[in-house]
Amino acid sequence: MRPFSSPFAHLLASAGIAAILVTVFASSASAASIGTVVQAVDASGQTVTAGIDELPDDSAPVFVTVKVPAGLSPTQATTLIEPVVAASDGVAGSVRVIVKGQVRQVVDPTAPATVSVPLSAADVADGQVAIGFEYVAAGAGSDSVCVAPDSAVVSVGDVSLGFEGQPELPTSLADFFSPALDAISVTIPDGPSDALRQAGLAAVGSLAHAYPSPVALSLSTASDAADAVDVEPARGRVVAFAVSGDTVTTALSTDAAGVPTLTVSGPEADLAAAGAALGSDYLALADTAETSGLTQSGTTTVGLTQTLQDLGAGAQIALARYGQADAVVNVSQSSFGGPIGDATVHLVGTHSDIPDSVVATMNVYWNDYLIGSAVLGHTPAFDVTLPVAASRLTASNALKVTLSAAPATGECLPESRSIPIELFVDNAGSSVAATRGQSLDTGFQRFPQVLGTTLPVAFGTGMTDASSVAAAGDVVASLQRNSRVQLDLTVLPAGEFVSSDRSGLIVGATSDDSDALKAPLRLDAFRSIDSKAVVFGVGATLPYAALEAFETEGRNVLLLGGWAPDGSDPAATDQLQRQAANYSLSNAGAWFGLNGDVVVAQPGGDVPVQLSSNAIVPQAAVTSDYNGYALWTVVVAAILILAAVVGELTRRRRRAKLKRYVDAQLAADRDSGVAR
Repeated sequence: MRPFSSPFAHLLASAGIAAILVTVFASSASAASIGTVVQAVDASGQTVTAGIDELPDDSAPVFVTVKVPAGLSPTQATTLIEPVVAASDGVAGSVRVIVKGQVRQVVDPTAPATVSVPLSAADVADGQVAIGFEYVAAGAGSDSVCVAPDSAVVSVGDVSLGFEGQPELPTSLADFFSPALDAISVTIPDGPSDALRQAGLAAVGSLAHAYPSPVALSLSTASDAADAVDVEPARGRVVAFAVSGDTVTTALSTDAAGVPTLTVSGPEADLAAAGAALGSDYLALADTAETSGLTQSGTTTVGLTQTLQDLGAGAQIALARYGQADAVVNVSQSSFGGPIGDATVHLVGTHSDIPDSVVATMNVYWNDYLIGSAVLGHTPAFDVTLPVAASRLTASNALKVTLSAAPATGECLPESRSIPIELFVDNAGSSVAATRGQSLDTGFQRFPQVLGTTLPVAFGTGMTDASSVAAAGDVVASLQRNSRVQLDLTVLPAGEFVSSDRSGLIVGATSDDSDALKAPLRLDAFRSIDSKAVVFGVGATLPYAALEAFETEGRNVLLLGGWAPDGSDPAATDQLQRQAANYSLSNAGAWFGLNGDVVVAQPGGDVPVQLSSNAIVPQAAVTSDYNGYALWTVVVAAILILAAVVGELTRRRRRAKLKRYVDAQLAADRDSGVAR
């Protein structure tokens, strides 16, 4: 196969899509020589998928979807269902376990129960098994449209899926990244140059954009096994970069543990573009085991008006039921290519002709705040425009459309005698329009949208090569997973970044870097106003590390660095900086779980603490920033006082002179009168 022609590449780029160019050729390697991969949490022959924290008794099924590796067949699904909130009247309903539209098991929700549902290959559709859990309230089967749930709630634990068979091995770049993966480890050579760091970060960013949590991602140097995510044959992959030759090539193999490995080789300067292509949908075009010329160029074009379909809500919102039904659309500021100052929601659609015997309303919420409401009637079409104030915006917003319907008389009728009430929103015709601006306080929640479509990364001298690479990989992965657009990664020297006007990330920052950037927490000794926030001695006699988000001279900066008392091991803060960086990726909310503007990792602490820079006693380096202002204030005050004194003396002399003149005039007038 020959390379794509340049007109084809131009067409992709002009459509606002990152174009991938790759030449593929047949591999001489046998597919049988390639093994497969498993994440550490999986036992042999099974996978584990997160369950459901809260399942209310609203008769709406919630599905847990489990990806099935090719070649394997599911045998059973096991989980634990536990009551969280009991029915207030003591009469509980039931929890149904549904697979492919069939109720496979019914569970009493009043006591913890282990559920084991037999499965087979026939239950797999599109490479996955969808297991539904439906909590049906007591009385919901009475054929009445008015039976309301009792607000009882259960939880569904992690779902363990057992398998049989042998996983199929990847035979090409196109199928190397299986949808069933749960871990990907990216490695670059030891002692990497900035070009190799950029290649690794570009790969992590691209894969983070393509594979959301809980797929584990890591970036590490070749000999740094401690920072690499665990991968085992079944659901994991290794991507290794190597410098060689004058053309980028890729090849499949297995490592010593039998884990499928993709080796990307080529000149240093070309490896970043290859890494950026690894998460692209167009990788499916590379359908052989070895390729040549893999690269991605261009960036996604993002506008300030996004349809609901653009935002990932599908072709339409369809609501239909008595009582209340709703649908939620996630509206991330990053979807607009940068921070926004306010927004306007435009919804178009149709609803059923509402008879006089039914009362129905459509409510629209933005982050659970009501921004619009309408009583539905005999005019099916609707077209509404609703403004959203800057004070209602967050980094990631929830737009919710709710349909509420009930008989006008309050009478409960059998469902068979009730007229269906439906509401549809045309997502292609509905949109959210934004204006460029800043609606959020300085801190972590300004990211990633404040970056736009690019992410400059700088490496300071405050960490070892291995630790700084791993830390940067964690922060980049977390940022990218919360950005709707794939960020264009670049690496530049720390000095160049510090002196520039660009927003971005610096890892391994030194005390001098934090001073030059005017970070809220300088990498020096410090004290917290709340003494319970940090371990005694941290910032005084014990080292610490900090991840900070702040604005300085019109740019927004993420800074990762550490401090240790004089005489400490130069690498004393490496592990703490790794902990602070990983927290941005591994905490329950990932990036959106970060609050305020400072995260501090301290010795002996399992979890870093989140602080506001306002809770830190001003450090000497911070107060010294204002010494110049204080000196000028004193000088200006002295000048003003001197001017006032001089003015007062001048006025006194003028008054004295005027008095002498008046006295002389009066004396002259008296003398003149005597003479006459």
